Amino acid sequence: MAAGADPSRIETVALRAVSVSPSSTSSIGEEGRFVPGTLLGGRYRIIALLGKGGMGEVYRATDLTLGQSVALKFLPEEATRDHRVLERFHGEVRVARQVSHPNVCRVYDIGEVEGMPFLSMEYVDGEDLQSLLLRIGRLPADKALETARKICAGLAAAHDRGIIHRDLKPANIMMNRRGEVLIMDFGLAAVASELSGAEARNGTPAYMAPEQLKGAEVTVRSDIYALGLVLYELFTGKRPYDGTTLKKLLEQQEAAQLTSMSSIAADIDPTVEKAIRRCLEPDPVKRPAAALAVAAALPGGDPLAAALAAGETPSPELVAAAGETEGLPRKYSVPLLLVTVLCLFAVPVIRQTAYANFHAPLDYPQDVLGQKARDIAASFGYPKKPADSATWLNERDDLISYIQSLPEPRKWQEWLAAEPPISAEYRESHSSLVAMPSGKVTRDNPPPTEPGMVHVIVDGSGRLREFSALPYDGEADIGAPVQPETVFRAAGLDMATFTETPPAALPHGPADQLRAWKGTHPGLPKTELIVEIGSWKGRITMVRVRFPFDKPDAVGQTQRSLPAKLLGTGSLVMITGGLASAALLARRNWKLGRADRKGAIRVAGARFLLASIAWVGAVHFVPSDTLLFQFFQSIGDGLLSASVLWVLYIALEPALRARWPHSIVTWNRLLAGRWRDPQVAAHILIGAAVGTFLWVSVESSQFWFGPKNVLESEGALSFALGTRQWLAVHASNLAAALVSGPILFLTIFGLRRLVRNDVLAAILTALLSIMFNSGVTHSPQWQLVVPLYFVLMSVLMFILLRLGLVAAIAAMFFLNDSNSIIAGTDWTTWYAPYGLATLALLLGIALLAFRYSLGSRELFASGQEMG
Repeated sequence: MAAGADPSRIETVALRAVSVSPSSTSSIGEEGRFVPGTLLGGRYRIIALLGKGGMGEVYRATDLTLGQSVALKFLPEEATRDHRVLERFHGEVRVARQVSHPNVCRVYDIGEVEGMPFLSMEYVDGEDLQSLLLRIGRLPADKALETARKICAGLAAAHDRGIIHRDLKPANIMMNRRGEVLIMDFGLAAVASELSGAEARNGTPAYMAPEQLKGAEVTVRSDIYALGLVLYELFTGKRPYDGTTLKKLLEQQEAAQLTSMSSIAADIDPTVEKAIRRCLEPDPVKRPAAALAVAAALPGGDPLAAALAAGETPSPELVAAAGETEGLPRKYSVPLLLVTVLCLFAVPVIRQTAYANFHAPLDYPQDVLGQKARDIAASFGYPKKPADSATWLNERDDLISYIQSLPEPRKWQEWLAAEPPISAEYRESHSSLVAMPSGKVTRDNPPPTEPGMVHVIVDGSGRLREFSALPYDGEADIGAPVQPETVFRAAGLDMATFTETPPAALPHGPADQLRAWKGTHPGLPKTELIVEIGSWKGRITMVRVRFPFDKPDAVGQTQRSLPAKLLGTGSLVMITGGLASAALLARRNWKLGRADRKGAIRVAGARFLLASIAWVGAVHFVPSDTLLFQFFQSIGDGLLSASVLWVLYIALEPALRARWPHSIVTWNRLLAGRWRDPQVAAHILIGAAVGTFLWVSVESSQFWFGPKNVLESEGALSFALGTRQWLAVHASNLAAALVSGPILFLTIFGLRRLVRNDVLAAILTALLSIMFNSGVTHSPQWQLVVPLYFVLMSVLMFILLRLGLVAAIAAMFFLNDSNSIIAGTDWTTWYAPYGLATLALLLGIALLAFRYSLGSRELFASGQEMG
């Protein structure tokens, strides 16, 4: 519509529900089509005519079937012949029946009497705000505030159903004799997804948003603008803009030059004026996103509590707007930061004491060990430079367990120098190592089927422990046969101390000769070794240095026991059934409009991004056509995991908002992009302190109360493979916290609903966590590990119950990352920089969380301001 057009040409309320005060009812002199006492359709007894005009007639009647008063709204006789008006009449019923809320007038049904259609609706014994304000001027500030919240609640209920009112104004808002407020007249309301074209222009010009006056897109924020106009009039008794033409009205709205509300009424709280001015922003993007966000901006009250009391599912915006806005007082934040810092610096000290890696002289980094493996391959008859190779590190858990089984006193320093607690695995090929489909090279992926492929395992000192290779293809002269002495030198063993014995193992590759020797380890007491060597035409094809803890080669496929099969099948059925149930629940929440669609997309997007970073850190990049396939394969895997998380979030998150919204206040703020919110930062700081304290407590407890002179193997070697891998493992840790945090969160709240006791729910969740963690239940020290893990999980559950999801995710991330600080007290080792980088990362997060948790407080303050 062009600016300056006649406002009267804009369609106003076509079908307006009339409700008037008793005093005005008596003043209606004209008779309606039905006199009092008339029985309509055998169900409705007419009591009185409430209103009559161009929009038709509205009667008060008694519904004899339900025994209650209702209002019956009839169209004008000429309108019954207008197909467009009839369509709008039915549309009003269809739209209005979707909204059920104490602050929305209920529409019951549509009927017809003698060819005249009518709709039945809730009878409101009261007065509309337009006539009320004309009569008394304005509402007192406290009553206006209460009324404003109720209008916001009713409008939010319509918006939650995807309904835009489009004609919100004082004449369409009723206040009954009990002071309850009801939004009326959904004659122009529309489902947002169905609103387009000229239909967007319908409404009452004085209460339209600028974009609605221009005929542009009408959204929820257009209703928010109308809400601001209504609230301004409610508090001041005057309209904010008095333009009599469309052009003048648009100019006033776009200039946003409002008369100060406090200059009209001195008792108006400045916070009220600020909230209303935000609603009246000419740019829709700058207005509040939801009506309940307007209610949250008003002084006093608790819109979240009001929504819960009304039995509603509060919107994510309302949840995010609830709760405290200030962070932690310094008397809490400073000790939390100190606990985090002290625990983080305690990690290297504990690792130095408890972990085997820091008791061994590990002088060679991954690249050097890879080169030593290449030199061994060359000495075994494979001198050609490979086209591609890959090296990675492994911890030797079996070796550590074996040393722990040796009799006291255990000489860890001496024994680990003789047999290091880590190994390096090396593969090479004369073509690209294309590992399908993930791109991660392992000992079996790609399969060792091409001539010239070599696989070598050396210990942390570069001594050979395993070798396999496929000879070069088509070579007539392979040179002098490789002697066993060469193999023993590569393994760091003295062949003179070994005696030949019949071989017991079968070769994994081609071999025309298989020999074995038996002897003792030069550094480990009473440790018998078997060295097996296979060769093909003089070239070494297989070497294995067998320790007592090595398992013999399996022949054929391992048969699973019946209980294992039943457990696997049961788990598959449970997972499939759970996902199917979640999909159905997600569909229901989606159709009911309860789903947090934006939040689900952001969570799934974060999961996808982290999975992509993890893939980049793990993939073996090769100049191959298959790299593009692997890339798309990783995209597909990431999208699949993100989609599953999206479905779970859509299915389960609304229940949390409906029952325990206070536990996800900071979570919703985080999803809304409020990274610097003081409460979000406070919860991250609390999670950091709890996660690091739990790690230190558990590790210290195992040291003090567990078996003495026992060391653990390091599980964070992936961090020391390079910068790319370091970033990938951190992304994996965050992804794990992002997924497992909500799963634990939903589990505990589901149990809480079942047992109706916080402590019991936390205990049950901790027990379930232990049952599904085989690493805990199958630990050699399970008698100590199970109680410690139970305490750890119980504390996590308690934090989750009290503080919510953000604190729990932060605690899990700091717990996992504390376990990934691969550094002892010696910071000159080759792997220490990666551990120190992790330490710096966690310290940086904790310091930033502390800084932002201060909120408006100064970083440094006097003792009187510490609270």
